[in-house]
Amino acid sequence: MEQLQAIAPMVIFLLLLIGGIWFFVRKRQHLTPERANIMQSGQIPQQIQDVLTRDEIIEKSFRLQGCRLYATSKRLLELKGRDIRDFDYGHISSVAYSSKRNWGMLVFGITLVVLGVIISNFLSTELAIGLVVVGVILIIVGAVSKSEWLEVNVVGVSEPHKFEGSKQTLDSLLQIIREKRDAQTASGQVVSKPVDSIEAIRKLSELKDDGIITEEEFQDKKSKLLQGSG
Repeated sequence: MEQLQAIAPMVIFLLLLIGGIWFFVRKRQHLTPERANIMQSGQIPQQIQDVLTRDEIIEKSFRLQGCRLYATSKRLLELKGRDIRDFDYGHISSVAYSSKRNWGMLVFGITLVVLGVIISNFLSTELAIGLVVVGVILIIVGAVSKSEWLEVNVVGVSEPHKFEGSKQTLDSLLQIIREKRDAQTASGQVVSKPVDSIEAIRKLSELKDDGIITEEEFQDKKSKLLQGSG
């Protein structure tokens, strides 16, 4: 009885820890496309608005690991910090979903359980129980959590670009990429523009903010850059 009272606080703490970790994992996995969907135009970052053409519309936005991705009617815009990369749908050669279990956490959890069993035969029972419980927690978390991402291959780029997030968000992103890519390719709307057009537009935006060029001049030069004629 005394031994049970001694380990009771540890068991309660570990149960609360399990509950917290479980809640965090489930919440992350259930980040639905709707919750990461298109924001109101007033909430779209200015640097994204600056690179849009006059007839380009943002249809969805996705909050992914390390970045926010905007799916427009013409391309994907990746915002990471202050850097922007764009991917024309017609230039995407392939896109596929991939995932990977957290095997390191699983192995570590199993190791702790085995170590706890061994220690229980020689040393403190409380320590052994603690190791076993922590090991079980790691095994559970490792079993239910995994890294998930889309590998996007772009024509002319050797390495695939990875977008990491929850499966539901990635499924929605995968669907819109395939639909837009097929539609753009079928209609012959694949465009070619300078690789550094985004950087050039950013510099134009700074000139506009400084009052060196007008809004009309900015829009005119931006349109030419995005059409590959600037």
